[in-house]
Amino acid sequence: MISVFVDNNAWDILYRRGVDLLTALPSPDFGLAITREAEFEIASIPDQDLLAYIRSSISSRQIPTDTYFGFGAPGLPPDQQRVAGFNRGRYASRAETTILAAEAQRIKPTKRPTGLFKNEADVSLAARSVHSILLTSDKKGLLGQIEAKYGATVVDLSNWPQGLPLGDFVRSHSLKGN
Repeated sequence: MISVFVDNNAWDILYRRGVDLLTALPSPDFGLAITREAEFEIASIPDQDLLAYIRSSISSRQIPTDTYFGFGAPGLPPDQQRVAGFNRGRYASRAETTILAAEAQRIKPTKRPTGLFKNEADVSLAARSVHSILLTSDKKGLLGQIEAKYGATVVDLSNWPQGLPLGDFVRSHSLKGN
């Protein structure tokens, strides 16, 4: 199975191209997931048609939210916590925590309209790059940099050729060992 995390900006291209993730990246060939931070970004999308597409895709494809185990941040209300407690969050691997620690300085104290801090979602995705392909539509920022820095596999949908099935495009970038 090829593990794939969907960056929030990837949804725009998937929507415009009318992708049905249930058939384009079928289970068990592909294991799709989003991060807890992506939930914040999705909730703040103003385009109601795009939002409906995302919610429908998550529901029909049963895309889970991958949340790390942790104790709540005292300055955040319960609905804005980035981690989950016992029996809900998973332990981050050593490789993931290494990336989270190394990239923590990229998270800026500026809070975005999503409720996240600047670069927080990308750092969270960067940590998942040790075991998953990252599906995005912009490799100019942090996600593009982690590709070289950590050997991540970042699939940029803006380079997805017309006519090539999404599954084949993702497979062509597949992680070694998947």
